[in-house]
Amino acid sequence: MKLRSQLILAFLVLAVLPLAGIVGYSYVSSANAFRVAVQAESAEVATQISVGLRRTREDLRNYVGRLGTTLPFDDPQYADQDALREVLLENLGDSANFVEVLEFVPAGGPGTDGTAPPGDAPGAAAPGAPDRPRRPERRFLWSRPGRPERLETTEGDGEPAMREEAPEWVRRAEDRMARIFGGPVSTPVLRDGSLVGELHAGIRPERVMRNVLSRIPRTGGAVPFAIDAEGEIYTSEPEDLELLQGVRSPDGQPLTEALVAGDEDLWRAMSDWVVVTQAAAEGDLLYGIVRPVGPSLAEMRNVSLRNFGVGVGLMSLSLLAAAPLANRLTRRLSHLTRQVDRLARGDAGARARLGGRDEVGKLGEAFNRMARDQEKNRRQLLEQERLRRQEEVDRRLLEAENERQTVELEEARRFQLSLLPGMLPEHPDLEIAVFLRTASEVGGDYYDFRPRRDGSLIIAVGDATGHGARAGTMVTVVKTLLASADLGLDLAAFLSHATATIRSMHLGRRAMALVLARYQEGVLDLASAGMPPVLVSRCPSGEVEEIMSSGVPLGTMARASYQGHRVRLDPGDAALLLSDGLPEMLDAGGEPVSYPAVAARWREVGQRPAAEAVAEFERWVEELSPGGVPADDVTFVVVRRRAE
Repeated sequence: MKLRSQLILAFLVLAVLPLAGIVGYSYVSSANAFRVAVQAESAEVATQISVGLRRTREDLRNYVGRLGTTLPFDDPQYADQDALREVLLENLGDSANFVEVLEFVPAGGPGTDGTAPPGDAPGAAAPGAPDRPRRPERRFLWSRPGRPERLETTEGDGEPAMREEAPEWVRRAEDRMARIFGGPVSTPVLRDGSLVGELHAGIRPERVMRNVLSRIPRTGGAVPFAIDAEGEIYTSEPEDLELLQGVRSPDGQPLTEALVAGDEDLWRAMSDWVVVTQAAAEGDLLYGIVRPVGPSLAEMRNVSLRNFGVGVGLMSLSLLAAAPLANRLTRRLSHLTRQVDRLARGDAGARARLGGRDEVGKLGEAFNRMARDQEKNRRQLLEQERLRRQEEVDRRLLEAENERQTVELEEARRFQLSLLPGMLPEHPDLEIAVFLRTASEVGGDYYDFRPRRDGSLIIAVGDATGHGARAGTMVTVVKTLLASADLGLDLAAFLSHATATIRSMHLGRRAMALVLARYQEGVLDLASAGMPPVLVSRCPSGEVEEIMSSGVPLGTMARASYQGHRVRLDPGDAALLLSDGLPEMLDAGGEPVSYPAVAARWREVGQRPAAEAVAEFERWVEELSPGGVPADDVTFVVVRRRAE
C-alpha cells in the first residue's frame, strides 16, 4: 500500500472512529437523560392525579355534609322524588354529576349501628300500644332515573315500609366508591343537636376519574389513567383507552394486561414508552402516566446521524485541504526513494533535492552527506585496490575496525579501573565498604580514598556525565586534581578551584558531580557539587539524617561557590555516600526508586557492619537490573565508625 493511501486510511481511522464513538455516546447519554427527565416529569404529573382525586373527595364530602345539615329528610314535602332531585342537585353543586345514589338511614335503623333497640324488633308491640305488628323504620333512597328498584314499600295502612336490604346495584356502587375513595362518603344528620340518622352517597367512579384525569396536563402526548382493584381502567377520553389497549410490551403482551396484572418489570422494559404508576394513599386505586418517547428518541437518533454526517463531511473537507500537503510529502519521499535506488545501483552522482527544514528535508541532507561520503570512500578504495578485491578489503577493514574498537574499549576499561583504589584503606576508627557497577565497559562513576599524615582520611565519590571514553576523561581530570591538591583545609574551596580549572580546559559539555568527605577524630566534613545527599544512620536508634549540599557539578560554571558541612559521627554511626544510579532506577511498576526509598532501606540496614550493608544494597541493585546490567552507573561507599 502506498504511503498516500496509508495516510488517508490512518486519517479515516483516527478521525471517523472517534467521531462515531463520540456521537454514539452522546446519543446514549442524551437518550438516558431524556428518559430520566420524562420519568421524573411523569411522576410529578401522576402526583397531580392524587392531589386532584383528594380534592374531589373533599369537595364531595363537604357537599354531602352540607346536605346533612340543611335538608330535613323527614319533611313530607321531600317524599316526592322529583321535588327532592331538584333540591339535591342544587345543593350538591359541582359534585352533582358524580352522585349515583343518596341514602338516608334513620338513627337506629339498618346502616347505622346494624342493630335495633331492645323491644323494637319487627312485629313486637310497644307497651300500651295497640296489639299489631310494628312497622319497620323508614329508610329513604334517592337514585338517578333509570333505576327501577325502590327501597320503600307500603303496608296495609298505606304508609311506606322499609326493605331490610339495599338492591345489588346500591351495594355495587358502594364497593366502587370504596375502591376509589377508600371508604364511604357519609355524614351524620343532626336536628337540634340530636342524631336523627346518616346520609350516605354513592358515586359514579368513571365520571369522577374522567373529571380528575381531564385536568391533568398532557405534555408530550402523555395519557393519564387509573386502575381499580377489579382491573377496570379509567381514562379521560375513550380514545385514551383505545391508545392504551394498542400499546404492547416487548414480548407482545398488551400494556393494559400488564398494568392490571401489576407486572412492573414488564412495562419498565419498554423502549418506546415511559410508564409511571403510583398507588393511592386511600383505596385500592393505581394511577399513573403513559407517555410515548419513541418519536423523540427517533428524532434524537436522526439528529445524531445528521451530526455524524456533518462531522464526516467536515473531515472530508479537511482531508481535501490536507491532500496537497500529503501529495507534496509523498512526492518528496518518492524523489528520495529514486535517488536511493540510483545510489544502490552504483550511481555515485545521485543527490536528493528536497529543500525545506523539516524532517524530510533533513533526511535528504543526511542522504546527500552519505552519498558524498560514499563517493569519497569509493574513490579512495579505487585508488588502493582493484575493484575485484573491494569486498574483501571492506570486510577486512570492518574486522580491523571492530578489533580496534574492542582493544580501545578494553584499554579504556583497564585505565578506568586503574584510577580506582587498588584496595580499601585501613583506618583504626572506621569500617569501609564500597560497591561500583557500570552500565557500559567504561563508566562515569568514581570513588577514591586518600589517607593523610595527620590521621585524617579523604573520601571522594563522583559521577561524570555520560558513559564511555568521555566520562573516563572527566574521571581522569578530577583524580589528577585531587592528587595535586592540598585537601587538609577547606573542601568547598577545592570544589570552587576544581570547577574553574575544568571549565578553563574547554571540555565542552562534560561535567562531573563530586562529593568530598574528610574524617578525623569522629568528625566528618562534607562538601558536595551536585551529588545526592549523604545519609547518616544514628546509633543505636537507626534514625537517618540527610546532609543536603547545594552546588552545581564541576565544569558547568567557571565561578561557583560551594558550602561545607560538619557532621559528628559517634561510635556506631554510619554514613552512606552514593551516586544517583540507584534512586533513578525503575522498580517493578516502572516508577523510579526515589531517594525516600533509599533512605528507608538505609534505615533498615544502616546499623549493620559496613560490608553487610553494602551487600544488602548490592542485592537490591541485582533485583532491579534486568540481565544484571543497570541503566546507569551505581556506586555506594559506606563509612561506619567502629563501636567503642
